[in-house]
Amino acid sequence: MAEVEDKRIRRTKKLLRQALTRLMQQKDFQSITVTDVVREADINRGTFYAHYRDVYDLRDKIETGMIEDFRGMIAAIRPSETVTLKLVLSRLMDYLEENREIVTALIKVNAPDGFGKKMIGVIEECRMELLPYRSVEDAYAARFLATGVIGMTEKWITESQPIPKTEMVSLITKLLTPLVPQSDAAQN
Repeated sequence: MAEVEDKRIRRTKKLLRQALTRLMQQKDFQSITVTDVVREADINRGTFYAHYRDVYDLRDKIETGMIEDFRGMIAAIRPSETVTLKLVLSRLMDYLEENREIVTALIKVNAPDGFGKKMIGVIEECRMELLPYRSVEDAYAARFLATGVIGMTEKWITESQPIPKTEMVSLITKLLTPLVPQSDAAQN
């Protein structure tokens, strides 16, 4: 019985996520209400509140889940492969492309702690983990690199006809390679 409930919960959350995505494509996030979401998802208002406090909580949970997915992808690389800038970028681009609709909608929300900022944090953490010694300059360089990568991927994901994913990965790698210490650049 618990498995059936889990499936129902997963289905409900998926419906809510899809509903919020569609609504965010139609209007500003700040104007979206719980009523809008439950109508769009065709579910009961009480069901919504069984999982989320409000639409902000729903958006936050979606973002957090996506960030956890991406962290998991990076962690999965570590045991079996050498973590390189190109490999991390490829995985990032694959993930963004697979989730293009929700990512595009989330990027449009200008929240101070929004999806773009969270993704910058993940890339920054990944960069710092690759450094054997971490200086203050390394921390600033990691932020600089992460901000550039996320800025470029945001532009790519929101374009109506973006360049091919492999070209985007190559472009970002080409731009960042001179900025990455030689020990890391050799791994690219």
